[in-house]
Amino acid sequence: MPRITTLAGLLADELGIATYTEETSAQAGVASAQLMPQNPNRVGWILQNLSTANLFIRPGRAPSATVGIILAPNEWRSMLYREDMALVALQWQILASAAAADYYLLEVLLSGRDRPTP
Repeated sequence: MPRITTLAGLLADELGIATYTEETSAQAGVASAQLMPQNPNRVGWILQNLSTANLFIRPGRAPSATVGIILAPNEWRSMLYREDMALVALQWQILASAAAADYYLLEVLLSGRDRPTP
């Protein structure tokens, strides 16, 4: 058995397939919008609030100031398939307490037919 010397090799050995990352820098508004579509190839993600407004996220349905997960300014949340199971792959919605609230999203996805061509 070959010795694994990189994190990419470790992940490929554990998952049985290579992974890649996809970055998004965008803005959320005061109307709920899709943050991430449902994707069974997503194994993890991290979201950081880069704005001075609160962000609210929720799987499947529109969040509100009273329903969902809140991210205060400069806070971040992450999910990993081993800890959060099916939640990682669900569709997620986002809403901000003020217009044009910047955020950063990094997804870790299994390589396959959905991978963009470099």
